Amino acid sequence: MIITILVSIAVLIAFFIGYYLLSHLNKTLFEIDVQNNSRLLHAAKVGGWTFILLGALSLLSIFIQNDIFILAVLLATTFSGTILEMVIMNIINHH
Repeated sequence: MIITILVSIAVLIAFFIGYYLLSHLNKTLFEIDVQNNSRLLHAAKVGGWTFILLGALSLLSIFIQNDIFILAVLLATTFSGTILEMVIMNIINHH
């Protein structure tokens, strides 16, 4: 039961991050114009769609209730978030 609640929170977080990144493609992100920075534009697109996909997989894992699948999806989400954060911080630091 507690795993289902925690995965539900992870689903909301993943969808929010994906929505946030995709909605800021034509705006400024971290005080950088995304349209004028091709690296940030690419990172936001790939990261946004990755988190939407991982959110959908997390939602699927709630319905399947397979512990191994839940673990794999949560690990993939954590790994993707860490890599995306490092890429965006690299872009910000070199801007």
